[in-house]
Amino acid sequence: MQMKRLISLLAMMAAGLVNETESRAAVTNIIRVTGPNTYAFSPTNIQIATGDSIRWTNVSSTSHDVTPGVKSGSTTNNAAAAPQWAPTSLALNGTFQVAFSNVGIYPYLCGRHVFGIPARLSQTGIVTVVQANLLPLVTLTSPTNLSTFTAPASLTLSATASDADGTVASVQFFSGTNHLGSVSAEPYELPVTLAAGWHQITVRAIDALGGSNTTAAVNVLVNSNRTVMVSGLTFSPSVLTVTVGDTVTFNGLTSPHTVTGSGVIEPFCGNVQQPTCVTTFNRVGSFPFHCNPHRGLGMTGLVQVVGPNLRPTGQITAPADGSVFAAPAVFSLNAEASDIYGAVKNVRFMRGTSSLGLVTNAPYTLTTTNATVGSFVYTLFITDDLDVRSTSAPVNITFVAPVDIQLLSPAASSNGFTFDYTANPGLTYIVEGAAADGSPVPFVPISTNVANTNRVAFTDPSPSNRLNRTYRVLRQQ
Repeated sequence: MQMKRLISLLAMMAAGLVNETESRAAVTNIIRVTGPNTYAFSPTNIQIATGDSIRWTNVSSTSHDVTPGVKSGSTTNNAAAAPQWAPTSLALNGTFQVAFSNVGIYPYLCGRHVFGIPARLSQTGIVTVVQANLLPLVTLTSPTNLSTFTAPASLTLSATASDADGTVASVQFFSGTNHLGSVSAEPYELPVTLAAGWHQITVRAIDALGGSNTTAAVNVLVNSNRTVMVSGLTFSPSVLTVTVGDTVTFNGLTSPHTVTGSGVIEPFCGNVQQPTCVTTFNRVGSFPFHCNPHRGLGMTGLVQVVGPNLRPTGQITAPADGSVFAAPAVFSLNAEASDIYGAVKNVRFMRGTSSLGLVTNAPYTLTTTNATVGSFVYTLFITDDLDVRSTSAPVNITFVAPVDIQLLSPAASSNGFTFDYTANPGLTYIVEGAAADGSPVPFVPISTNVANTNRVAFTDPSPSNRLNRTYRVLRQQ
């Protein structure tokens, strides 16, 4: 840490011292109010669910109103349950909205025209409110994400499901779009045998009214042991597609054959001849290989590794969210990044929408300079070797204009020697005192703290036996 700007030096005398219920999203339905050629509400009759709203919109060239009830003589009569609303005028292009929370039938009309001369008796409407169907809740409990099995994989898929306002009719299990089976009663368990490869397992719960919910996909890897034979000057098969995590055994490697990686990303078995070569592939991608002595004769091959190309992840590890610096600031941004079944290609440091720089190798560190006064949001753009990108959580950093440090109100008390000093909230300050009486040096640290106000109180309990001690306050950055 660099001590910056010794502002004040003061000699002082010391004397005598967080599964909630799934909610259904409310819907706003639009009813158009037309005229003057056709005085009508469109649609005239509408069915909605509890919690939904109706918004009447006047698209005609004349004024209307929305009045609850039915025509009864020269007035309206409305026996429907709440909500009730006062007759509301709709000016040209005007709107009016009501939320309906209770089951019931809600007639309404345009009083301006139903009771007008001539009477437009057809300008009426009905809102029918039925009970909303809450979607069922469903969770895949086993297997967990990125579980690994060996082919042929016999396992049991397990789930929990419930429906707050009804019953669960069935629970369906899928691998991708392939329907594996359904279970109609608890326990929701389905024995399956999964072939080698990677599977995206989802579960869908369907309630008695046909409402459904589907879980997010869980990646399951089923690995296998594959074999490549060497015959003459040929690898058989020469092109092999495997699942990430699979093991490939190269057999028949009589002298002088080798299995040598053609790139730096996967060495295979190197340049040494050996009877059997075994390689496990833990990254998604394409990995070419060759026989070193016979590469020029076309003795080459390729292992294509497939699997769930998960997004890379990363975070800014320093400075911490909410950090405060004195401007203009020079500081380092530190980050960590990783990619399961792949590799991080690069990490781009961002301030708002501006790029600060690109780092291609760990440790992911970038020094930034001349940060001006203000509050800024820093993020990372992390890109993997297949060019899939993700964005990190934001880190908020504030830069302030540093105030001059002033030492104020010195006083001796029964608790020790006290004084105040001016500060910027959020910045770190170090209080030092002279090691010996009557000399300003050497200084020794007494207290280090982050200021939470613009005037910080300090008490030195140690100078009870000191007659003369010098203090100073420094800002740390």
